[in-house]
Amino acid sequence: MAKYEFKLPDIGEGIAEAEIVAWHVKVGDTIAEDQQIADMMTDKATVEMESPVAGKVVQLAGEVGDQIPIG
Repeated sequence: MAKYEFKLPDIGEGIAEAEIVAWHVKVGDTIAEDQQIADMMTDKATVEMESPVAGKVVQLAGEVGDQIPIG
């Protein structure tokens, strides 16, 4: 199985980073394409992030409260 590295997509309005509000998956989970994986908050809104691919979670990008850069 190929490894896919999820990068926080550009959610518009000149946002450079977003805060992790909640994870809906954990390391070891098997996920489906389009499954909700996290809630991210910008200074404008809270956005649900979905997985663009199906697979197995091998690592999380940070902890709740961490700021994650776009891209």
